[in-house]
Amino acid sequence: MRRAGWRGWVGAWALAAAVHAGMAAPLASNAPFQRSFTSVPGIPRNVVASAVQDRAGWLWIGTGDGLARFDGYRLQSVEKEGPDALARNMGWVRAMWASTDGRVWFGTESSGLAFHDPDAGRIQVLGGPEPGGSLSIVSLTEDHQGRIWFGTLGGGVRRYDPRQKAFDILTLPGELPGEGQAHALATGPDGSVWVGHWRGLARWAPGATGWQAVPLPATDPDPVDPVMALLPLPGGGLWLGTKGGRLGHWTPEASAPVWVPAEGAPRGSVQALRLGADGLLWVGHRGGLELRDPATGELRERLVHRPDRPGGLAGNEVTTLVRDPTGAMWVGGFGIGLQRHRDAPAFAVRGPDANGPLTDTDVRSLLALRDGRVLAATRSGRVAVLDGELRTLAEWPRPGQMVEAMAEGPDGSVWFGSNNRLEQHSADGRMLRRWLTDSGAALALRVLADGSVLLGAEQGLFRWRPGQAAPQPVTDARGLALGREVFALAPDGEGGWWVGGRAGLHRLPAGAQHLQAVDSPEGESLGFPLVLGLLRDGQGTLWVDTPVAGLHRLLGHDARGLARFERVSIRHGIAGRPYGANLHQDARGRIWTQSFVYDPHSDRLDELRPADGVQFGTPWFRSHARLADGRLLFGGSQGLLVVRPERFEPSSDQPPIVFSSLRVNGLPHRPDSLREGLQLPPGTRSFGVEFAALEFADPQLVRYRHRLVGYDPDWVPSDASFRAPSYSQLPPGRYVLEVQATNRSGVWSPHLLRLPVTLQPLWWQRAWAPWALAGAVGLGLGAWVTLRTRQMRARQVELQALVDARTAELRNASLTDPLTGLRNRRYVAQRIDEDLQLAQRQHLQRPGREDADLLVFLIDLDHFKRINDTHGHAAGDAVLVQAAQRLREVFRDSDTLVRWGGEEFLAIARASNRSHGSELAERLRYSLSEQPYALGPGLPSTAVTASIGFVAYPPDPAHPTAWDWAAVLQLADAALYAAKDQGRNGWVGAAVAGAEVPGVGSATDWLSDPRVLVQRSR
Repeated sequence: MRRAGWRGWVGAWALAAAVHAGMAAPLASNAPFQRSFTSVPGIPRNVVASAVQDRAGWLWIGTGDGLARFDGYRLQSVEKEGPDALARNMGWVRAMWASTDGRVWFGTESSGLAFHDPDAGRIQVLGGPEPGGSLSIVSLTEDHQGRIWFGTLGGGVRRYDPRQKAFDILTLPGELPGEGQAHALATGPDGSVWVGHWRGLARWAPGATGWQAVPLPATDPDPVDPVMALLPLPGGGLWLGTKGGRLGHWTPEASAPVWVPAEGAPRGSVQALRLGADGLLWVGHRGGLELRDPATGELRERLVHRPDRPGGLAGNEVTTLVRDPTGAMWVGGFGIGLQRHRDAPAFAVRGPDANGPLTDTDVRSLLALRDGRVLAATRSGRVAVLDGELRTLAEWPRPGQMVEAMAEGPDGSVWFGSNNRLEQHSADGRMLRRWLTDSGAALALRVLADGSVLLGAEQGLFRWRPGQAAPQPVTDARGLALGREVFALAPDGEGGWWVGGRAGLHRLPAGAQHLQAVDSPEGESLGFPLVLGLLRDGQGTLWVDTPVAGLHRLLGHDARGLARFERVSIRHGIAGRPYGANLHQDARGRIWTQSFVYDPHSDRLDELRPADGVQFGTPWFRSHARLADGRLLFGGSQGLLVVRPERFEPSSDQPPIVFSSLRVNGLPHRPDSLREGLQLPPGTRSFGVEFAALEFADPQLVRYRHRLVGYDPDWVPSDASFRAPSYSQLPPGRYVLEVQATNRSGVWSPHLLRLPVTLQPLWWQRAWAPWALAGAVGLGLGAWVTLRTRQMRARQVELQALVDARTAELRNASLTDPLTGLRNRRYVAQRIDEDLQLAQRQHLQRPGREDADLLVFLIDLDHFKRINDTHGHAAGDAVLVQAAQRLREVFRDSDTLVRWGGEEFLAIARASNRSHGSELAERLRYSLSEQPYALGPGLPSTAVTASIGFVAYPPDPAHPTAWDWAAVLQLADAALYAAKDQGRNGWVGAAVAGAEVPGVGSATDWLSDPRVLVQRSR
């Protein structure tokens, strides 16, 4: 044992003084809780000028590359009609308005006013009152009569009446007709239309014939401060923001608005105003976001971009704010793109302080003290003392080694465990004892009622009793120390302890000197023999977490005394993942970690994701605490997660469902209208749809089911990776395609998307055709009709054959590599969905079928660049042509051979058996490398070898839809590079890969995953 020196005593005195003073005056006046944002992927250069959500639920976005809309999965470009790409692009859209009739209105930079007709699915451009005018529209609103008002730069305010199809010019105060800059427009609850313009503010009251200027208080130093943003309030008031960064509030009782006093540095032009679901006024400007009291304007929170907060605001120049029906706020801007924020009442993330011990919020250990304080130990080695509101009070004085485990003794002393070290401190921070041990990293620490200590560590379990010189290892019945990690300790309710670690589950009974292994009957054991977390709940039930099989519940013991466990995670379909290790029970009996929550009463298990507000970097096992008021704390690499369990309920959102695209005969289809459903002409071979539930929080968790009433006998289930069913060779008739979806919590939405589908019959499929033919026969004209019909059909077949031949020739040219004659990438893009869906259906309908697999091969010619560099590109081309011919000799005519790029080839063997994959790969390798390749006249022949990676599809036959095409290609590519790494001239293949593999790590990690069956040529 070592005693603390003078530095420890001085630090302890400082801590005591800081604690007593800090309870009244913390170092940080408020704990810096941070809001989480998620970004829409794929926005060009993260530039957004405007955004709006329409009646159907689509998000429309004005990006730097034109107009787009977002369904939660992908960004779709939206264009107007035009002869070329330039004419079709909508350009810079700075203003949008979602009308109550479902139309979306757009103010363009040079094309005037336009709108999207949801029935026709097309953009219609109206222009403006002047033929050929090109005014830049920057603001839009709709009045109570359905008229569209739009503000321009240089042209003042215009109005369009959709019923009359007429434009009006509305002269601004102090401007000539058709002049002026109208930056903002808004319609109040009383029907008044407000305009913020270059000279100030004006109002068009219901029944008025012109604008009435609203005087603004004098501004200094600028006499003119343009109004850039407006927000009418439900009670009749109005908020306005100016170019100079001022924020003003107008009420019906006041003669003029009142400016809100500015706080801090200038914030830049106010660009957007919106009321949030939290009841606060959101103010977007060029310096970030401010959240204010909508009644007084008092600043409640300021949000700015911080590079050290990946889940925070992505930039500072805010241009638009949109609140959706779920209460989420969408923030768009320059450098921001479009981000979504939704208040999570059950979750908050405590971020870093500007200074002090929590400038680093990589929290590795937590301890809730009985006096209400919280200790937070960070990776930097500093230990922060927090109050009950998680405000920083002081720093605990101790050396800088990272604390890995903490515990409080019955006498109020605090124990710290770190690598090969155990310390005891007094409640006011004085060092009492310190041991240097051989325990390795400290993983779990408990202080018993008699003052003795249990330490779970890297080298096993250690125990210290008062009076002992140092902690001693606890051995098993053979007298041997565990010698392996002990991760978790939990009381057994009888004075003893449950002990969990790499050696499995043990028990240390009260008064016992040795550990007892916990054995179980076959079929009721732990699903994985390593224990990460333990919890004995308020009812005396033991809960166990393991790395692969997740959460378990101890059901009891059988007649032989063997422990019987229920595998809760596995039963709920969650395998290959821990439950989270840091187990806690809330007041309702639910079992929590930072990753999941399980309700034993309803048998419901929910995963906690960033969409719920759980976004604090990598959560650390063994960094957790429960506060006296029931709050739960979890430490992560980017903050401290605070959970209020009583506020958590699974999502009750009911996302609407939309059709995002249609296909007929494999090609995109845009009908004039879907009001009467989808009308398919006679001879239609196939049709397909793509659908999406507009669940923006976490769309990958949405589950779907669809059926074609009149064809499908039952619902066809699918997930977010399969949202594009297709139907072919349908008999003529009337059908209805129905689609349903869940929300992210798995609750089915009551919304049912229905699309009537009518397939018209060919003339010979119509009901009257047999009667007509019979009548003709009865009249003695049967023979003539038959002859004439044959002649016409023969001629039709001849003409159709000519047309088909020419069409096939043109199509084949666009889908063929001109050098090798093999197919190209475009062919694969058009065909692969049908191949994948066929394989999926065959596995779903007839599990175990031997010829239902696709074998996907990626082939790369080894050291091909040397041939080009040494002998020229003509020699390289000759090798590619010969390699293509050898591929044809190995594969069948029904298989697909593709020049994938450069010296890479792709081969897809249809109707195959995965057990033949290695045999086919070896035959392919041998064929490519057996004979030398001729390089051309005057050049010597050369030997060329190939490396091959292959994957059997579906990788997991039990879950045919789990792997999408992109993931399959990544796995095949990883296998190809593994073949090169093992010396080239060989192959590596993935015959089977579990459904959960794509969600873990990168493709290079998948081949080492135990759930992937890898085959190698050597």
